[in-house]
Order: sequence, then C-alpha cells, then structure tokens
Amino acid sequence: MLITGIKSRPVYDRLQPLPGGLRHIIVGQGSGGQAMLRLLEDLAGVDRPITLLYSLESFSGQDYLTQLQQHREHPLDVHATNHSLIDALKTLLGDARMGTRLYLAGSESFLGTAMQVATQFDLNRDEVLREHSGTLVRRVWCVHCDTYTENVTQRVYDCPGCGLTLVVRDHYSRRLAAFQAVKADAEVPGELPEAEELDT
Repeated sequence: MLITGIKSRPVYDRLQPLPGGLRHIIVGQGSGGQAMLRLLEDLAGVDRPITLLYSLESFSGQDYLTQLQQHREHPLDVHATNHSLIDALKTLLGDARMGTRLYLAGSESFLGTAMQVATQFDLNRDEVLREHSGTLVRRVWCVHCDTYTENVTQRVYDCPGCGLTLVVRDHYSRRLAAFQAVKADAEVPGELPEAEELDT
C-alpha cells in the first residue's frame, strides 16, 4: 500500500508468503486480523511451523479472534494489549533461528513498535513484511519530555507527560516509530497554530 503525502512515512507491504521460510510467525492487532487470515489461506499446505500472535487492543474496534481460532492447526497466542503482545514477540524472536519469517499486520503505531523489536533481533528486510490495517492515526513522540501518545488525530494537542501544547510535525521517525511533536508556541509565546485534523 503506497502512502503519499508524507515522504518519511513507511511504504507498507501486502502480506504474502516469503520464500525460504522454515518458520512463519504471523503477528497482528485488531483489524490486522483480516490480513492474517488471508495469509493463512496463502500458506495452506505449507509444511512448516506457523505461529500466530494476536492482540485484541485496537483503535478501530475490529476483532478477528473468532475467525483466527478456527485455524486450530496453528498455535494462537492471544493478548489483551499490544504491549503484552510485543513482550511475547520479544521472547519468541529470542529463540528464533535462521529461516524465520515475520509477518506484521495492524495500525501504524503497532507496526512501528513491532519493527523495532524485529530490528533488535537483526531480522533483515527480506525476512519481514508489514501490512497496514485500519486508520492512519498517529503515534506521537514529545521532543521535550520523551512521552509517547497513541492515536493522535489533531495537529495541536496537549502532551499528557509535560502538559505543553504541542504541534505534530509531518516527520515520521523509524528509530522512534513515531511522529515528532514540538512546543506549539515556541517561536511566539501564546500564538498557536490553527487546530485541524491531521492528514491521516
């Protein structure tokens, strides 16, 4: 899926079986369950271990748990929160061997965080696919207090960490897996930019 408008925003994939996989780890959150189900169909008949991790936490409110549970031939690890799933993914990748293929599906925030884990375990770009699902609400990082805020939809918002009124910049940092936000009236105290919906 090609996202235009923000050059630093990642270009996402469509999940499909990666060649040479000796083990397939399929990880999704919320609406990403739909991409997981499609990939499972594409992997039907593949005689390699397939592990599923799924988080019920979703900004979109979509839930594919019932459909994923129907694939009883594959272990399904269900988590109430994205944070819990990410911890489980770290454990799983800690035991991963050469030939592991990782597939990620979910919100931009979820994908960014999961990719940070994949990078930590030295998975190469040809070993990981990411499919965006749901809205492009933003995960934002405050440059002043290092607080992350999930699901930001407004250009100007108050940081829950330091209380400053921030403006969200159109720069996505892969290292931070977030957009950056800076003090909104840094140049002219008291002068705030116009409040508007983000181009998500």
